[in-house]
Amino acid sequence: MQPNFIIAGVARCGTTSLFHYLKQHPEIGMSKVKEPEYFSSLDLSLPQRGEGDDTVFSKVITDESSYDNLFTGLEKYKVIGEGSSDYFYYHKTVIPRIKEKLGDVKIIICLRNPVERAFSAYSCLIRDSREHLSFSNALNKEDERIYKNWDWMWHYKNGGLYAEGLEHYKKVFTNVKVVFFEDLETRPEEVLNEVFHFLNVKTNIAIDTSTKYSHSGKPKSKLASLLASRKYPLIFWVRETVLKIIPRRFIEKAASKMFQKEPIDSETISQLKPFFENDIQKLQKLTKKNLKKWM
Repeated sequence: MQPNFIIAGVARCGTTSLFHYLKQHPEIGMSKVKEPEYFSSLDLSLPQRGEGDDTVFSKVITDESSYDNLFTGLEKYKVIGEGSSDYFYYHKTVIPRIKEKLGDVKIIICLRNPVERAFSAYSCLIRDSREHLSFSNALNKEDERIYKNWDWMWHYKNGGLYAEGLEHYKKVFTNVKVVFFEDLETRPEEVLNEVFHFLNVKTNIAIDTSTKYSHSGKPKSKLASLLASRKYPLIFWVRETVLKIIPRRFIEKAASKMFQKEPIDSETISQLKPFFENDIQKLQKLTKKNLKKWM
């Protein structure tokens, strides 16, 4: 079995929530793990140098047979999918690999206000005790970190440039669906019905969207900080083992109480907006959606 649709990104734009919502549909089968990163694995120059990057790529699928095994047992489903956010960042090389192996599969891309996405990525690394700088100082260090081969999650600004990647996917694949994070948050049932229609499966299926996935933010306690940290191999191993046993929705409910979301200061927002303005204008033309609120 092979997937006939892929959630190709973008990180911190609702891909994890969408993955788990789609799993609830009786006609949709999802890969055994999210983020196999198979088609982007050849682009990774390992080891990457950011703090904790080694833990991120410990589960990357690098061989074809292991990738195919992610979909065994899913024969009963009408459509089968996987989700790997790196597929968007490495689109120049990933797209031809996907096309060669899977053909003209359907592609779903999740996008989000790039300023909010940048801060969400920062908050994710704060949660994991990997980021130690203020958001403003981290932005100033971004080019240096890119040069030193840090993972894409550290690319706070550059990770929010969407137009080139989306345009490339739309040129190569016949069916590309864009899901906006803000719409998935505010009107999930309507958005999911649009996705179901896109995938040609039954619509109006009851999906539990009460759980929000991949919480980030500042730990509220030392215990929360310890449990989320990627610094300590034993604790990280225990956490990953527990995640395999306890359903993800229960983990996320606990996480929602363990981390505190903090606002972005207005000065930093004002500094970031001009960086994204041209890209957003291009994106409006590609998606035919009014994105003035982002600017």
